[in-house]
Amino acid sequence: MSSTLEQAVKARLRASGRVTFAAFMAAALYDPAGGYYATRDPIGAAGDFYTAPAAHPAFGALIARQMEEMWRLLDSPRIFHVVEPGAGSGRLARDVLAHAAHLSPAFRRALRYVAVERRPPSVRTADGPSVEGRWVLGEGLPVRNVEGCILSNELVDAFPVHRVVWAEGRLREAYVALDAEGRFVEELGEPSTPALAERFARLGAALREGQRAEVCLGLDGWAADEAAALARGFVLTIDYGDVAERLYGAERLQGTLACSYRHAPAGSPYQHVGEQDITAHVDFSALAAAGEARGLRALGLTSQRAFLLNLGMQGMMEAVRGQGLPQRERDANMLALRDLLRPDGLGGFRVLAQVKGMDAVKLSGLDSEGSAERAAELRALTPPALPLLTAEHMPLLAGRYPHLARDWTDAWGGGDDSQRTRSD
Repeated sequence: MSSTLEQAVKARLRASGRVTFAAFMAAALYDPAGGYYATRDPIGAAGDFYTAPAAHPAFGALIARQMEEMWRLLDSPRIFHVVEPGAGSGRLARDVLAHAAHLSPAFRRALRYVAVERRPPSVRTADGPSVEGRWVLGEGLPVRNVEGCILSNELVDAFPVHRVVWAEGRLREAYVALDAEGRFVEELGEPSTPALAERFARLGAALREGQRAEVCLGLDGWAADEAAALARGFVLTIDYGDVAERLYGAERLQGTLACSYRHAPAGSPYQHVGEQDITAHVDFSALAAAGEARGLRALGLTSQRAFLLNLGMQGMMEAVRGQGLPQRERDANMLALRDLLRPDGLGGFRVLAQVKGMDAVKLSGLDSEGSAERAAELRALTPPALPLLTAEHMPLLAGRYPHLARDWTDAWGGGDDSQRTRSD
């Protein structure tokens, strides 16, 4: 049975003919009346996938420590803003704020967390010293003169993309249309804009005969928005994707478009319209280049695994093991922590750091030098400064090993045996 949004999209196609895939994807994800992100919280056991903040609060805790270092590099300003566009339920905001309450008092006083979302997330911590957080109802970056950091986690992968194919020696674009029976079909045609070919030329990327690919033209506008919002400080982008050389390489002949529905891969973007996630890998080469053109200098690109380990994740894992937790609670925490580092999952995500208005600086998350000292510092953490799983986070142990985790599942309210990250 088709959704209300699917019927509306088909009505538009009957009236206007074919549209670019980017237009179709924008409607499926963001239509105010029935788009995927406009009508639900897709993250968690009741959703369609999970993200790093949903896996374990250590992710937000280590981000908080990276933010504290950024604040120091900015000469400890009286106000340090962290702006998170696409904050979703506010889970990352809550975890960052919860751990920031245990960092230096001066940083705690300076930190202002702004969560931007179409629907208002809750960003205040329930326990511990208060740290200021607020939400802004809106899209994009409705802020200016930020001194601090613009932080996005799994946001850019959901920007609408054009789908292209190299056919008979030239670039063609895939459009969405309807067949005689009223079903969605793809039709190849001339590119809707010369910007598609220009993107490949600028990156020096060449497709092979028959190869399909996705191009997010919204990256240029997004970089412009970030540069306009940031007066001085950093941009931290965490997402799955790659540099252009690998993203458009021989191993990606069918592109990277992926759909997720109820923690399972969906075979087509044209089913469950408005009810499933649609994403594509981020072209970090294009994102970095767009930023450079607008004054955002790239500091480095690394994996999430390396980023977290550089910040001392190993010490945090050892701290969890040394707490004397009940076995199932310890196992649940350790499984989630390892999940953040898994190279073929969340650990394989990319972290791009950019800077504006500063000379060359070094971020701990991008530099393995000193990681042993940072791990030693975290090894000494104890609750409440040591982040542990709560009922808000994904019951990964219950999902993957239900026969071992029954007590844990009962305590936290159930699991799901098919939990997926968006990149799986």
